[in-house]
Amino acid sequence: MRTRITVIDNADRVEGLRLAAKVRKTLEKIISVEIDPENFLPGVHRDEQSRAYFEFKTQNSDQVAKVLNNNGYTSCVEVKEVREPVGQGCQNCGNVVGPTLPTICPNCGFRDISACPVCHTEVSRQNYQRIDSNLFHCPQCHSQVRLRFNEPMFFGDGMYNQPLVVVIQE
Repeated sequence: MRTRITVIDNADRVEGLRLAAKVRKTLEKIISVEIDPENFLPGVHRDEQSRAYFEFKTQNSDQVAKVLNNNGYTSCVEVKEVREPVGQGCQNCGNVVGPTLPTICPNCGFRDISACPVCHTEVSRQNYQRIDSNLFHCPQCHSQVRLRFNEPMFFGDGMYNQPLVVVIQE
């Protein structure tokens, strides 16, 4: 099982990343903290609320609480056990939000997929229900839609054309 430490106050995005990195280094110095090889997620990422977090595997969850308390981090971070699999990273920056990739990355603002053209709901790529090849059902309005990569996929400077995936009404 993995442990996730999330910086609670994210008023300053850069400071949130710095604090997460500082907490991680403190933990690594004092106790055995490792990256779970089955759910590989190195580095600091941002969750759905754009809060900085990192995950690790340890056998010493009591030690983790003690280190956080002794170093004054308990009021700044939230600690929880994580069981769900690591999700897909943002195509633009690599940020992993959670098990489901959001439509817009909370780290870099990259738009992965357009909203449903029928109900205008933001739906993650993973949540569309496949009917055939590139034909899907929207999980919100149950309309049939097609998903295709945006053309051109890349601009001349190598940057992705946003959204990466376009949802088209069938």
